[in-house]
Amino acid sequence: MKAEKKPVIIDYFNMGLTSKEVIQEWLNEFNDSFNDYFIEQDNFILVKTLEGTSYEVTDNDVIIRGVKGEYYPCKKNIFELTYNRL
Repeated sequence: MKAEKKPVIIDYFNMGLTSKEVIQEWLNEFNDSFNDYFIEQDNFILVKTLEGTSYEVTDNDVIIRGVKGEYYPCKKNIFELTYNRL
């Protein structure tokens, strides 16, 4: 069996070297709160996923806001292979 991904437009944020404040500015566009979806711990930022697991995000990650408003990390090289920027 084979399947093709449906064309869905997503919002994303390129982590790079960023801060909690910069991420919150992006989240404000969706009326979302940093503390609802992310954890700031020592020098790390973690993203809470629908699975309930938190993943440490690095400057090599893109944060994707999914079709149900969920957030999850994606490595930049996988993002580039999977998505076309608009």
